[in-house]
Amino acid sequence: MGRAFGSALPVAITAAVQLMAGQTMAQPKCDTLKIALEYIARRYPHFDPAGLKQVISERDNLWELSYELPEDMLGGVPIITIDKRTCTVVRAVHTQ
Repeated sequence: MGRAFGSALPVAITAAVQLMAGQTMAQPKCDTLKIALEYIARRYPHFDPAGLKQVISERDNLWELSYELPEDMLGGVPIITIDKRTCTVVRAVHTQ
């Protein structure tokens, strides 16, 4: 019986590694907020986030940073989408 368990262990380990490889693994040193803010500063230099609430959401392999405007304020905000796996901006838009 010990011998049967021993031969099943490598199979179980291989299956676990393959399962983990298929899942999204975020970069360990990915500072989503820093990446998004630097991108906004370069791409939208006239945008002033003072007093606006930051909203960071997560969906599948992506993080998304945007801002919440007060109800009495007109205008738009940047929305920056970052890929968790590569830690890079994959989409950027400015709403109006």
